Amino acid sequence: MTGSQQITVRQMQADDISAADSLREAAGWNQRQTDWLTALAYQPDGCFVAVCRGQIAGTVTTTSYGTELGWIGMMLVAPSLQRRGIATQLMETAIEYLQELGIECIRLDATPTGRIVYERLGFQSEWDFHRWERSHGPQVTIEPAPTVSMDTLSAELVQLDRDAFGTNRSAWLKAAGPHSRCVGFEQGFGMSRTGSRATYLGPVVAESTDAARRIAVTLLNDIAGPVFWDIPGPNIAATRMAQTMGFLPVRDLTRMRLGPESVQPDYSRLYGLYDPGMG
Repeated sequence: MTGSQQITVRQMQADDISAADSLREAAGWNQRQTDWLTALAYQPDGCFVAVCRGQIAGTVTTTSYGTELGWIGMMLVAPSLQRRGIATQLMETAIEYLQELGIECIRLDATPTGRIVYERLGFQSEWDFHRWERSHGPQVTIEPAPTVSMDTLSAELVQLDRDAFGTNRSAWLKAAGPHSRCVGFEQGFGMSRTGSRATYLGPVVAESTDAARRIAVTLLNDIAGPVFWDIPGPNIAATRMAQTMGFLPVRDLTRMRLGPESVQPDYSRLYGLYDPGMG
């Protein structure tokens, strides 16, 4: 790379969000500026941009769940600047940041193109999964799950989520709660939020398939347009549920890990991811 095209990586600032979201839009991803701002507010020193000639050339975010688990997301590079090592430079910055926090287990969800980059950095594939979509669906008669607040989630539901996700992410759920519709009862909870292309359903955490269905249907009954639902590959019951509700697979992704498998989720209780950028 010539000196005139030298790339520098620095921490993301709020003023970078508009340019970062332009990269997200070019990639066709579903997030909105609200999602960038939530990620930046939660991990203000762990979100980064690559800069070329004064312009934002790439982005990456990190999310730390205590010191047990780190997440890498929103790995984007401007189309005109791809294949120049920018993704690797951003990833190395993110990995170094999380490891300096004492985090050994780092996960991410990879597109087929990104998977090649991440394998070179030492990430291992754990399982493949799909994004599921439906354009519309019928109203389903069901006893609706009550509205809940992530700020006052019961200790039992916090523990259920910890078992399902593999570590405590209650601080992140509280940060995301104000921008989401949240429902739950003693056997589980779920969230949905508006995206740039579709409403996003997730996470959905439940003790049983029946409880997950009640949560999902409650949220879906309030959504008029298209819906995205990212389902963990190991949860076959969730996949079957989505199929019976009219969802179709539209995108292939891979869960990947760097470091020891020290955080072990219970995927039988995880019926929907928050999103690939945050897990």
